[in-house]
Amino acid sequence: MALEDRIRTSVDQAVQALVGEFVSIHTDESARQQAETAERLREAERVRAELEQRLAGTDAAIADAVRAAVDAERARLTADAQEQRRLLQEERNTAIAEAEARAIAATKASIDEARAGEREAEMAGFARLVESVRGLDGATSLSEVLDALALAAAKEAARAAVVVVKGEHVVGWRLSGFGARDAQPKSVDLPIAEAGVIGVAATSSRAATTQSGQVDGPGFDHLPEDRMGLAMPVLVGGRVVAVVYADGVNGGDGDRMVPAPWPEAIEILARHAGRCLEALTVQKVAVPGPARPVPGAVG
Repeated sequence: MALEDRIRTSVDQAVQALVGEFVSIHTDESARQQAETAERLREAERVRAELEQRLAGTDAAIADAVRAAVDAERARLTADAQEQRRLLQEERNTAIAEAEARAIAATKASIDEARAGEREAEMAGFARLVESVRGLDGATSLSEVLDALALAAAKEAARAAVVVVKGEHVVGWRLSGFGARDAQPKSVDLPIAEAGVIGVAATSSRAATTQSGQVDGPGFDHLPEDRMGLAMPVLVGGRVVAVVYADGVNGGDGDRMVPAPWPEAIEILARHAGRCLEALTVQKVAVPGPARPVPGAVG
């Protein structure tokens, strides 16, 4: 082999060796780099996973914190609302209590005022009745007794009439509250059977009313169904000499008390008038004197 060939061969061998070495080195380097890259990728994946895990934990912590904050705020708002509700309830209860106290005070004041008014009316009624009784006590004749009785009855009831009993008739003596008929009381002249509640009192010698609806009014005037008429006999020695009639028909008098006390007052007046007449009769028998006509005497 020629020297040149040997040199070329040696060079080729050397080059191949270098190339092989280079390739080997490059292959090793590439493998190493790939290994490093793979390791870096694994590390990056691990880091990413760790970050994701941490992020997930962070999100959960944040969510928990948010929930805790929301719960705390809800609890605070609930407590505030309950406190506000309690304060409003207390204010409401206080307002109601104050209103009730004012209403009770106003009602009590009204009741006291009404009672005071009733008491004044009662005292005025008693004073009036006492004055009427004194008027009857001061009468010295049958006529004066009947006049005093009629005047007293007119003070107690809206309408009042005193009639005398003459045989089987009743004749007017004094009328009050019956309009034009008041000026001509003697125009009332009725058979006892037609005198309604007056006739019942005259024949029974007892008080009679229209309250049952079975007895008519006074017989000489209309009595509304919603009003009561009362007739009280005036007795002298057990004999009816007169009858007092009264009712509450007056066209709407709002000042009279309910229940009205006039029926009791009329009964007291009628009974006392009878006692006064009996006393006058006894006096006339005990002290004889010239005979005098007795107006309205029983015939």
